[in-house]
Amino acid sequence: MEDLRRLEFSRLDASGHDYLDYTGAGLYAESLVRIHSDVLLKEIFGNPHSHSPASMATTSKIEAARNRVLMFFDADPEEYEVVFVLNSSAALKIVGESFPFESGSRFSLTADNHNSVNGIREFAKAKGASVQYVPLDSDLRVENLERLLPETDESKHNLFAYPAQSNFSGAKHPLGWVELAHSRGYNVLLDAAAFAPTSKLSLRCVKPDFVCVSFYKMFGFPTGVGALIARKVALQKFRRPWFSGGTVRFVSAQNKVHVLTNTSGAFEDGTLNYLSIPAIPDGLDFLDRVGINRIN
Repeated sequence: MEDLRRLEFSRLDASGHDYLDYTGAGLYAESLVRIHSDVLLKEIFGNPHSHSPASMATTSKIEAARNRVLMFFDADPEEYEVVFVLNSSAALKIVGESFPFESGSRFSLTADNHNSVNGIREFAKAKGASVQYVPLDSDLRVENLERLLPETDESKHNLFAYPAQSNFSGAKHPLGWVELAHSRGYNVLLDAAAFAPTSKLSLRCVKPDFVCVSFYKMFGFPTGVGALIARKVALQKFRRPWFSGGTVRFVSAQNKVHVLTNTSGAFEDGTLNYLSIPAIPDGLDFLDRVGINRIN
């Protein structure tokens, strides 16, 4: 750890700085900045919404980053899809606005969720769903979720949301809640933004329908990139309230119809942060080299 501090984070000692805000953002390793700077200076990248050589180079890097994210989270590429977004809040907004809440649906969530998860209740209420908070005990944990999480009408679309690690208290909640909620008729949204920087998450061992992460919280650089990692069958239920550049296969102004793409691009509004996304595999490689258990 002393060598790591000297080689990658020497600016802490040089500036006499004590950094404690890791829930807000991780510190980037110096090597990540150098590696990515070399890539940007040597290669030509263009907007991926094209078929030029520069665009195709970008597309290749983006797809490689998707695959590396799935690998890092031990997710079956036949089962899960990676949607690149600005941050976890943007991922949560996609879930909130697109989840097919309806009259009779239930949105249940723990009382220590991040405000970006709390905000989903506005979408749920607007569509006629009921919203219920699962309370915390005096230790800021949930005692006996089996008793507190109600059964649902499984003919409706229901959602249960909780943080794997609370951004509010730091408490880690059981990943086993995912299957408990599934057994009671819920899709499950797992907020892993505070969990993923220090803990291993295997999406083969536990299978939430939606997971959100922010990469700057995991390895500091780059900012402005996060992901919604979602089960493909769950994404098929979504009803997007709008469409934009890059999300569609076909648009007709004359007939006022559109067809969304059948890939993760259906949820990636506008142009991706294509100069930063290629840095994600290097950041994940860095975490693997240090070791997530050692970081924990």
